[in-house]
Amino acid sequence: MDWKKFFTVLVLAVALALIFNLVFGKLFGPPAAAPPSHSHKIRSGFLVTNSHKHIPVKAELIKIGDDHPSSPYMLQMMISNHTAGVVNVSLNAKNYRQHSDSPKPLVLLEHLDHNPMAFAVSRLVINGQNYFLRDMNWDIEPVPAKEKNSVAKFAFTLDSPGTTTKMLRITREFEVQPGSYNVTIHQTLKNLTAAPLDVQLAEYGPTNLPNHDKQVDQRVFQSAGYNTKGRYVTTSGFPEIYQTALLGANTPTHVLGSFHGKNRLLWIASSNRFFTAIMRPLPWGQVHNDVLDDGHKMPRINSWDKATLRRVGPDAAAANPRGAAAVIVSTRSLQLAGHATTGLPLTVYFGPKKRSILAGNSNAPAGSSAAAFNLYKYINIIQFDQGSPCAFLTFSWLALAIMKLLTWIYYGVRNYGLAIMVLVIAVRILLHPLTRVSQVSMARSQRKMAALAPEMQLLKGKYGKDKTKLNQEMMALYSKRGVNPAGTVLGCLPMVLQMPIWIALYSGLAVDIDLRQAAFIPGWINDLANPDSIAVFHTPFHVPILGYMYHGQSFMALNLLPILLGIVFFFQMQFQMRLAPTPTDPQQKQAQAISKYMILILPIVLYNAPSGLNLYISASTLGGLLDMWLVRRHIKKLEATGKMPAR
Repeated sequence: MDWKKFFTVLVLAVALALIFNLVFGKLFGPPAAAPPSHSHKIRSGFLVTNSHKHIPVKAELIKIGDDHPSSPYMLQMMISNHTAGVVNVSLNAKNYRQHSDSPKPLVLLEHLDHNPMAFAVSRLVINGQNYFLRDMNWDIEPVPAKEKNSVAKFAFTLDSPGTTTKMLRITREFEVQPGSYNVTIHQTLKNLTAAPLDVQLAEYGPTNLPNHDKQVDQRVFQSAGYNTKGRYVTTSGFPEIYQTALLGANTPTHVLGSFHGKNRLLWIASSNRFFTAIMRPLPWGQVHNDVLDDGHKMPRINSWDKATLRRVGPDAAAANPRGAAAVIVSTRSLQLAGHATTGLPLTVYFGPKKRSILAGNSNAPAGSSAAAFNLYKYINIIQFDQGSPCAFLTFSWLALAIMKLLTWIYYGVRNYGLAIMVLVIAVRILLHPLTRVSQVSMARSQRKMAALAPEMQLLKGKYGKDKTKLNQEMMALYSKRGVNPAGTVLGCLPMVLQMPIWIALYSGLAVDIDLRQAAFIPGWINDLANPDSIAVFHTPFHVPILGYMYHGQSFMALNLLPILLGIVFFFQMQFQMRLAPTPTDPQQKQAQAISKYMILILPIVLYNAPSGLNLYISASTLGGLLDMWLVRRHIKKLEATGKMPAR
C-alpha cells in the first residue's frame, strides 16, 4: 500500500470537511454571552433591585405570571418602572428548564446591564421636539386585586416645555393570561391640552435572546410580511439577520421594513435555537382589512410606521462577541386633537418554537391565538434549513414530514429514542428490496469484470499509450461480454437515497424543540437534540470540528456515539469487502484499502451532531449489516443455482 498517497488523501479529506463545516455550517458560533445573575427582594408586592447599576435605586420591578411548576401560567415576566421595560421573561419550569438536570425555569429573555430594556419606550417627538424617556422612571398604576398577578400598569406624563402644564400622558399595560405564552401590551397616548399635537413614538421591540447552547449560536432576527400582489403572508424577501452579523464594530442599522405600502411588514421575531419572541403590532380604532388569497381577512396596521434593527448599549460601536441588539419600532406622525387619545397595542409571543403551537388552526374561532398564528404564519419561525452543515441541501418539506412521522411514532412508544429506532426499522424495511437488487447487481458486475481482468491487461498492454483507443476497446469488450460498468456502483444507491433523510433528520433534530432534553438512555444520552457528551475538557487551543468555543474558552467533549458510529462503519466496510471479489489490479487494491479508512471521515464530521442523528445512523448502519448478511445468503443461493458467476 502507498502510505504516502493514503495520508495525502486523508489530510485532504479532513481539510475539506473543515472547510465544509466553516462555510455551510454553524458549528462554530461566537462565544456565548454569560447570563447575568440578578438578586431581587420582594417588598409590598413589588420586587426591588439594587443589582442593576444603571437603574436608579428607586426603580421597582413588578412580576406578572409565574414560572413555578404548579402555576397555571406558562411564563413569568419582570417589568421595571424604569422606562416601563421588560427585564426578564422565564418559562414555567414544569415545561421548560434551563438544563435537563436543573429544576430552574428557562430564562427566555434577560436584560443585560447598561443596555436598553426590551419593549421600553425610547423617545417621543412632539411638535418636532425630542423627548428622551430612556432614563425616566414611570409611575406604577394600581390594578384590581383580581388582576394583580396578570396585569402591570405604568404611566408617564410630559409637561409642556418650560412650564408645569401637563401636555401628554402615556400609559402602558402588560397583560398575561394563564395557559398562554402571549403577552399583550396596551399603550395609549392622551393629549392633555386643548391644542392639537403632532406626536411620534419610538420604542424597543425584542432584544437578542440568550444563547442556550454551548456549541452553536443560531440566534436570528426574522420578519414576515404581506405580499400585496399575491395576497399571502411570507418571509421571502423580508430580512433575516443572524446575531453573528451584528457583532462587528460599527454594525450598520438594518431596515426590517414598513407596516404600510406594498409588501407590508407584519411581525418581527428574535429567536434562538428552540425559543422565540414574536412581536406583532395590533390595529386600533377603525380597522380596514385586506383579503388574503385563501379568503381570510387581515387587519391593516394604522399607527405604526417602520422597524429597524441595530446594536444597542454603550458598546454599540465596538466589536463585541456578546454585543446586544434590539428591534426598534416607530410610529407615523400621529395627529392628536385636543384631549384626544390614540392606542398603540402590541402582542408578543414568548415561548417555544413548537410546531403544534405555531402552526395554529385555520378553523379556530376568529380572534383566538390559534387562528391568529395560522393567519400570520408563525410556523415560518421554524427553519429546517438552518440546523445542519448541509443546510443548503435541506428540503424543508422533507424535514417537516420526517419530524411529524417521528412525533406520530413517539405517541405510540412514548420515547423519542425508541421512536428513532422504529423509524430506522421502517426505512430499512422499505429500502430492503432495493438494497438486495443493487447489491446483487453490484456483485454480479464485479465478478464479471474480475473475469475480464486478463483480457483487460492485454488491452492495456496493446493500447496503453492511446487512451481514446483503449477506452473504445474496453467498452467494446464490456458490450461483448454483457458487463455494465455502472453496476459496480449500484450498491451505493440505498445509501444515496438515505442521504436526504439523514440531512433532513439532522436539520429537524437540530431545531425541533420536542427533542430538546428528550432522554433515551439516562446518564448517557440525556438530550437527543445535542451531542451525547459524557465528559468535557478545557483545551489550551481550539480543536477544529471536534472542539467548540464558549465564553472565549476552548473546550472539547468526549462524545461516545460518533466513536461507536466509526466502529460500526469500519465493520460494515469490512463485511462489504467480503462480498466483492479480490482485486487483482494494484490500483484497485489501493483504492479498496483507502476506502476502508475514508468511511471514518463521516463520524468526524458528525462528532458534534445531535445524538439523535448519530443514533439513527448507527442503528441504520447496524441494520445495513443485517441487510448485507441477508443479501449474502441470497447471493449464495444464486451461485448454487448457477444464476450468479462464482468468485
